[in-house]
Amino acid sequence: MKTIYVALLAALIALLAGACSSHNVGNSTGTIAGSITVGGPFNGAADLQVGLFDVGGNSPLQSADAGHITSAATAQLSGRAIAFSFTDVALGAYEVGLYTSGPSGNTFYYRSAPVTLDAQHTSVTNLTADASFTGNGPFGTISGVAVLSDPFTWPSGGQLAFIGINPVDQPQNVLQTIVTSADASNGLLYFNLDHVAYGQWNVGLYGYDPATHNVTVFGLLDNPITVSASSPNVTGAVFGADSAGDPGTDPTLGTIGGTITFNGALPTGQQIFVAANTIPPQQGAPPSSQQVTALDGRTFSYTLPLLPNGDYSVAIFSYDINTHQAVYFGQVSGTVTVDASHQNVTGQDFNADVTVIGGQAD
Repeated sequence: MKTIYVALLAALIALLAGACSSHNVGNSTGTIAGSITVGGPFNGAADLQVGLFDVGGNSPLQSADAGHITSAATAQLSGRAIAFSFTDVALGAYEVGLYTSGPSGNTFYYRSAPVTLDAQHTSVTNLTADASFTGNGPFGTISGVAVLSDPFTWPSGGQLAFIGINPVDQPQNVLQTIVTSADASNGLLYFNLDHVAYGQWNVGLYGYDPATHNVTVFGLLDNPITVSASSPNVTGAVFGADSAGDPGTDPTLGTIGGTITFNGALPTGQQIFVAANTIPPQQGAPPSSQQVTALDGRTFSYTLPLLPNGDYSVAIFSYDINTHQAVYFGQVSGTVTVDASHQNVTGQDFNADVTVIGGQAD
């Protein structure tokens, strides 16, 4: 009888082990909740879903409709927070995914690291993440300007115009940010694209007819842009655009240069840039900027390239990457003009007060 009892006990242990594997630990359940922010340009429109998945699985255990997102919704398409909450979740390890469903399966725009619920942690409610149609993070930005022909006829009657970017190795996958004539001024259309995954990107201005799905190319940047860890915020994506579809080569661009004199030592641990910005300042990154790295004594010589004709302010600032706040501590007095007669403007010297940003003056 003792042998039988031992055999029954072993079988019972095996059954319990099978029942408790993966997601069934006792009768306890938990909650996984948070939000995913979708930024950057979109690929047309998408019916997004948020789902809870087994680790490595592709079939959702729970899912929720995150809504219909379209590239025509806003100009910048950033700050879209999608809240989710999965309840009555058996204890175990899971992944949260943001995706669309199609004939060939699910396409994921975000997939979390494994999230574990156990007897001591039955609720994970602060899961936050960024997502982008451009790919997995980390993300950067692309800023530039389309120089419009004179005259430039904007699409009308339900037709659209958009700044489009596509990976160099996927020319058919064009991601869009809708623009209108209200976004342009004096023949210049400035743009700033956020949530752009690292990689090589082609940039252009396009027209689109929703009824026929025809796409018109108004202008393209001659060379692709590279977003990378060493250059996450790329400025100077400048190209010509013609509503007749023949913009030619990228326009002739100007530069602004000079010397900055500091009254002391710069503080450590800060990102410091000198930049030329439009008047009034454009949204997002300035058209041209240069990071201040090493000083020759108390001076720094700068050159700001890739500037189309126009009026600019030139200033130096410290940038906090966590708060996205800029503190200015020196600038050129007055306006700097780049035009056909002044393509390379030099001698724009000015002083900078390091005490404003925590530096030590002499």
